[in-house]
Amino acid sequence: MALCAECGAEMAPEENFCGKCGARQSQHLAGSPSASVEAAPDLDAVAGSTYGNMPVEPASPAIEQPSGSTGQLSDDRSQTSAAVEGSDARPQRKSRSTALPPGKVLNNRYEVVRRIGGGGMGAVYLAKDRNLGDAPRAVKEMIQSHIDEAQHEKAIADFKRESLLLTALEHPSIPTIYDYFYDDLSARFYLVMKYIPGGDLSARLRKAAGGRVDEVSVSEWGMQIADVLHYLHTRSQQIIYRDLKPANVMIDSNTNRVMLIDFGIARWVNRQEKGVTAVGTMGYAPPELFSGQADPRVDIYSLGATMFHLLTGSDPQDNPLLIFDFSKNPRPRQINPALSSEMEQILMRAVEYKPEQRFQSGAEMRDVLTEHLQKLHNGQVSYGAPAYDLGGQTMRVSMVYCGFCGGRIAGDDVFCAHCGARQPLAGGASASLGPARPTAKLVVAGTTELDASFLLQKDSNLLGRTDPQSNIFPDVDLSRFDPQTKVSRRHARIWREGEIFMVEDLGSVNGTVVNDMIHLSPRQPHALDSGDRIRIGETTLHFLLG
Repeated sequence: MALCAECGAEMAPEENFCGKCGARQSQHLAGSPSASVEAAPDLDAVAGSTYGNMPVEPASPAIEQPSGSTGQLSDDRSQTSAAVEGSDARPQRKSRSTALPPGKVLNNRYEVVRRIGGGGMGAVYLAKDRNLGDAPRAVKEMIQSHIDEAQHEKAIADFKRESLLLTALEHPSIPTIYDYFYDDLSARFYLVMKYIPGGDLSARLRKAAGGRVDEVSVSEWGMQIADVLHYLHTRSQQIIYRDLKPANVMIDSNTNRVMLIDFGIARWVNRQEKGVTAVGTMGYAPPELFSGQADPRVDIYSLGATMFHLLTGSDPQDNPLLIFDFSKNPRPRQINPALSSEMEQILMRAVEYKPEQRFQSGAEMRDVLTEHLQKLHNGQVSYGAPAYDLGGQTMRVSMVYCGFCGGRIAGDDVFCAHCGARQPLAGGASASLGPARPTAKLVVAGTTELDASFLLQKDSNLLGRTDPQSNIFPDVDLSRFDPQTKVSRRHARIWREGEIFMVEDLGSVNGTVVNDMIHLSPRQPHALDSGDRIRIGETTLHFLLG
């Protein structure tokens, strides 16, 4: 394997472009032919580079994904082909994934201008349609590597069936499909579609101030995506997209409309793409999808995860098993206090663990987002509701140990937070619940904000300042009350011992002071009484029981 000269990712020696970063390669493995070439143009500047992200194909009752079409099985195919090489086994077709040169004419019609995306399984090119006055087109190629004659014929039939399916789709947010063909000499499939100038949502997020996109824009995009999902879900042959994520949604710079791309023409998944599974992308795919259950609510979950990523800057792939368990992880407004309370509720409903508790259709979510967008424009949303709306009491849940890896987890956890294994007794007798008990809260002093209190609903609560880059999201996030950044990211901790609440400093820079007199040394526990004042840096909090 060769290494990309730009990002260091592994790639095949014969590949001229890196499948991870898209950089053109000036040389490959030592001893292989090389030539001096110019650097590739900025893909975000010329067109949406995500044409090349090739997820698995969409599912429908009448359109089953053939076995052997996933990324996991592609490794087996490669091993099989290597094992039979030189034997009397049926000859196999192998296709080199070399880039097409500018000026190359495909199907006597499409003249290649430049490559604008892709990976080891193929590429996407900007081309000119000679038959229609050099109209710009996006030509997507797919290479079927290491397949024998029988598989080759089936691949052609599958490609034609999928292409016909796509050509039947007519929606403003789905790129128009103009043509498809197979080149027998190079053993490559080609799909010709509308060229979309602009970038994907991942690029928008990277360029957004603070690493987050504003609520109005995300509401508008979410409304449009929900509409196209409703269109797909209500087709006579229902289509479940299954791989909705920021990288698969483009914004047409001409119309400012979202465009859903990559409907699964690629048969196998790019191995270098983070978190991709046989049925979707970890973090964006709901739990039921991994057990083979798929209905329209799968895409609702993925849309909620996509909007969550755009609005909070927190990537679901970084904590795919637990990020939407809001009893153990930060709610959206804890990560981004600028969000409206209504948007937080929309996000949390979309990513509910149980499908029956989510929006039940794309149309329902579209209508809710349409109404929300109107309220945003009219200033009719709320920002003052507490981040927690869970009442004044919590249930005490026992802590147990995972039967597979031994990690310490809550007794009612369905999956282990450490190894991901499903717990056989989750929610049963092992998850013993104690009696309800009152909680405490902290109230920020000296502020006119309505939302200036924090319920201490966990047995242990971290006080500090949010830092998404370090994946630090305190239970009590004081970022917006700390304009001079005197609060450390992990500043202090308040926890419960029986009926007593304790506080300790965690080695903060500016210290923790109780009642203006007691300066806590690092890791020095101190018992709290109702009405105590706690100074965290230069932010004062009132501790109240009740």
